[in-house]
Amino acid sequence: MAQSTIALIIIGIVIILYITERFDVAVTSLIGMFALIYCNILTVEDAFACFVSTPGLLTMGMIIIAEAILESGIGAEIGILLQKIVGHREKLFVVVVFLTSAFLSAFANNSAIVALFMPFIASLASISHGHITKKNTYLPLAMGSLVGGTGTLVGCTAPLLASEVLVYEGLEPFDFFTPAPIAIVMVAVIAICFWLFLYDFMKKSFDFPEVEGNIKKMPEGQINKRNATLSISVFLACIVLFMVNPFNWDIGLIAITGAFVLILTGCVDIKKATRDMPWPAVIVLGAALAMAKGFVSSGAGNVVVDFLMSHFSAVVANPVILVGVFLFTGFILSQFMSNGSLVSMLTAIGVPIALQIGCNPVPIALACVYGCSLAMATPVATTSITIVQVAGYRFKDYLRIGGITGFIGAVTAWVCLVIGYGLI
Repeated sequence: MAQSTIALIIIGIVIILYITERFDVAVTSLIGMFALIYCNILTVEDAFACFVSTPGLLTMGMIIIAEAILESGIGAEIGILLQKIVGHREKLFVVVVFLTSAFLSAFANNSAIVALFMPFIASLASISHGHITKKNTYLPLAMGSLVGGTGTLVGCTAPLLASEVLVYEGLEPFDFFTPAPIAIVMVAVIAICFWLFLYDFMKKSFDFPEVEGNIKKMPEGQINKRNATLSISVFLACIVLFMVNPFNWDIGLIAITGAFVLILTGCVDIKKATRDMPWPAVIVLGAALAMAKGFVSSGAGNVVVDFLMSHFSAVVANPVILVGVFLFTGFILSQFMSNGSLVSMLTAIGVPIALQIGCNPVPIALACVYGCSLAMATPVATTSITIVQVAGYRFKDYLRIGGITGFIGAVTAWVCLVIGYGLI
């Protein structure tokens, strides 16, 4: 049996396991990776090298840096500042939280940003006498982190994974800000929609009582100034090096070096950092990259491309339709599947198709990124969405608000990709 056929069978089984949730996402990803190794499609070296590749190092480094910022106490001060700006006007507060989360998630792990904001939002809610609620704020917080995280190569894993697939195909990777222009438009459009109608619809839909907690007012003045200064300085230094990079350093190396500096200076305890590291997410990331590499190297991607070109040539030959197909396929499937694995698989199929029809592969790859990153319509879509479930959201709440918001983002991305890359 040809290696491409074996790879397609393995990937098909993995997708079924993702959808049925027979095993944990990390376990399923490892099953796929080990199957490719034992079938001699991937070498052990190539497979495990993906765990210490640029996306893996970048993710681990930025999580540690975000943890240092959180522990220093500076996060609470951000909440107090927001309260001073917006007072008790919840609609304005929701829009500001959405925009702030989107901006910060462009430069740090989006799940870490959500975890960073939740405690002080809960604290503000507890002292606002019902003017600001967790149930109306937590979900926009998570959605902002997802949309904003697509703006750079460090906010979430999707742009990095798609960029790695471009490299596998012998193409130039994304620049640091390649996804930014369309991500900015998506953030702006969704923020306007929140102000015009989404907030009111959300408030009406969330007819369940506010989940009470025991969180008291965040203490002021309890910032470790030394650690706060060091952690913020390292964070900003990493961002500057990501953008400018005068020495052409790998961005994963920059992030993990910044984390190491914070460990050396005592801002983060290495035992705690190791213990608190979300290892399942790191495993999924590495295994997803390995499967994408095997998918490409085995020729399975070419088999899928040839099939689509033979049977659906009229559809895939149109760049406008092609972008829409991959964007909305990613949007739908990512509600139930690991978006890291999904963006790798979709990009590994879409980029060769784009090359074969003579289309610029970048908008196709970006369509996969944006589609897979708008996973907010189910409570299991992403970590950011899952962790805000403590506010009491039901499945239908995610489906209504997350589904509408994600669809708005997807349509916005489609229009921007078509116009911005001259596909018409």
